[in-house]
This record gives sequence, C-alpha cells and structure tokens, in this order.
Amino acid sequence: MRLLRWTILPLLACCAASASAYDPIVLKRGWERVDFTRSGPCEAEAGTNGRFYILAVYGMEPGERAGLTLTNGDMRPIERSVTADSEGVWTDYYIPFRWGREGGTVQATIAGASCAVALHFDWSRVRG
Repeated sequence: MRLLRWTILPLLACCAASASAYDPIVLKRGWERVDFTRSGPCEAEAGTNGRFYILAVYGMEPGERAGLTLTNGDMRPIERSVTADSEGVWTDYYIPFRWGREGGTVQATIAGASCAVALHFDWSRVRG
C-alpha cells in the first residue's frame, strides 16, 4: 500500500497541475491538447477540435505586452503584439490554412519581459 501511494500520488499531482492550466473552454468541449511547454514561470499550450486551434500562455505579468511570431510552413511569418489579461493569461484562436496544401506545421513563439515560450503542432485539412 505504501509503495502504491508513493507511485500514484505524484502522478495525480502531475495530472492535476497540467489540467488546471488548460483552457476551460477547451476542457469543456473535449478538445485535444497538441502541445505543451513550460519555461520559468510560464506555461503555454495549444489545443484543437480538429478545425480550430487555441494558443494560450499562463504566468505572464498582468497586462504584460509580448511579441507573437507565428509561421505555418514556408509562409511569411505573422508578427504582432499581444497583451496578457489581468491574471497574466493570453489566449487566441488560429485556423491554419494554406491554399493548395493538405497540411503543415505551425510554430508560434510568444516572448515578453517575464518569459518566452514556443509551441508547434502539425495540422491537416478537414473535409466536410
């Protein structure tokens, strides 16, 4: 029993910690997490329902501005400024599409004063 307790409790703690950060909209709708990373005080994740993707960063300073650089294969990078909310969270949706392509790889880097995180995931076109 003692061995079982020391084996299972750390696993449960790990699952609870990562699930608590996951975007509530994604959890409620059963979306799949496709990437997760942690860097210093920040965590970032990407989730999908197969068509739409959500990018999220947790642990930024409230109101912190950061730079977002997003690429999808060989396309010209999208670069813009983003701002964390009053709780230090930034989220946004992305719909990957490339004319004449069936899929690709998206890479997103979010870099601010308090942290820098990078996400990447593969996508494929959904028909129907």
